[in-house]
Amino acid sequence: MKKIDEDAVRILIVDDDRSVAEVLRDQIARENSVVEVCSDGAEAMDTMNEQGFDLVVTDLMMPKIGGIGVLRHAKAINPDVIVIIITGYASLETAIEAIRDGAYDYIRKPFKLQELQIVVNNAIDKIRLIRENKKLLKELEDVYQQLMVIKREQAATARNSPQTDDKEGNSLAFYSPNTPLLSHYMPRPGVGGRSYFDELHRLSELKQNGLLTNSEFKTFKEYLLKNIKSLTSF
Repeated sequence: MKKIDEDAVRILIVDDDRSVAEVLRDQIARENSVVEVCSDGAEAMDTMNEQGFDLVVTDLMMPKIGGIGVLRHAKAINPDVIVIIITGYASLETAIEAIRDGAYDYIRKPFKLQELQIVVNNAIDKIRLIRENKKLLKELEDVYQQLMVIKREQAATARNSPQTDDKEGNSLAFYSPNTPLLSHYMPRPGVGGRSYFDELHRLSELKQNGLLTNSEFKTFKEYLLKNIKSLTSF
């Protein structure tokens, strides 16, 4: 059995016309992706229960369980999954309703394969951006937890030694009963949350309000600046 790269984008194609589904699979498949095909909504639901997917491309009109059912089931399992609906002109209104239910986009039949490829490529770029965002947020949370540990150690040391000034800004004084947790000011997960540039502004406000020392502000600012180099916005 071929080992699947953990960074691969997992894609599910759902269409009751198997030949169409296979054409879509061949068109969508790209490097570092894994593409599965299902012939109906029920099979798609069972497959999603067994495997996690980042992207689902589903026909809207299918017997028994249609694309809306697939969409809702996919979102129930993984709210971050991206779903693209393929629809005929007659069902355009339903496709728009699917967008309101959380679909990423819809493609109207008849369509050119290049049109589908563009939408899929944009979706995959968004998936990778969300992954990177979550990774950076996790790293920032880890740094914050490490700083809290240092603060506890400093507090324990301070209880057993004479109190010293913080003229050089070495204290981590933000961790106090009267200070809001930095996690309150962190970006929300996923695309659409506050940008790291917003966070720099918020950190500046904390410093101006006396809730962060110079060294604390510098620590978080340097970390944020290091990570926004690879991303323009969220």
